[in-house]
Amino acid sequence: METLPGTLGAGDCEALGSGWLIQPVNAWSSLAYAVVGVFLLASLLSTRNRERTLTTVFGLLLVGTGIGSFLYHGPQSPIAHFAHDLSFLAALWFLALLNLTAASHLSRKALPAVFVAVIVVLGAALLLWPTSTNIHTGLSIVALGVSDILRRRAGGFAHAWHNAAAAAILASLLFNVLGRTGASTCDPDELFQFHGLWHTFSALALGAYFLAVLPSGSEDPS
Repeated sequence: METLPGTLGAGDCEALGSGWLIQPVNAWSSLAYAVVGVFLLASLLSTRNRERTLTTVFGLLLVGTGIGSFLYHGPQSPIAHFAHDLSFLAALWFLALLNLTAASHLSRKALPAVFVAVIVVLGAALLLWPTSTNIHTGLSIVALGVSDILRRRAGGFAHAWHNAAAAAILASLLFNVLGRTGASTCDPDELFQFHGLWHTFSALALGAYFLAVLPSGSEDPS
């Protein structure tokens, strides 16, 4: 799945350069995901034993998302597109499966196997059909939305974090639209880029949503 340097991120407003970082602003702002991931990993010291594994996995997924997005907007190595897509989709599906596990009262022991299977299928699909990113992203968002509805019916949300995630999601979507190439708000040569705010607020949304749906220590860990 090779992509020529300088061909990624063309729809994300910032001008495509020729240096080590093709889109410097979008590349550095991508690390917002990694920052949120590190914050979650740092919180492990005050996390209950039953929550530590989930927090560790999701924290690492966000770090991976940050690295994947940095490669996509920055060096644009041959694996950049694949790493960018799969890491973000993996984070969405982890949240969706976490919700579905809690809503259906299925054994949490099944979560790792199901998650790995989903990622293998997604990875194979992205390798065989590199242009299918938007389709997989749409399906992943729908899956997360459905799982959110089911989880709310089952209860167990941390509502303050859920409200914060909702606000951050709405803000990130707005910034994503404002930061598209061709938008009236897009200036490719400006240091300020709305797509950078998309990275920041979507990272905050993912972190807040995870904290909203993280099973409490009082829940059955089986």
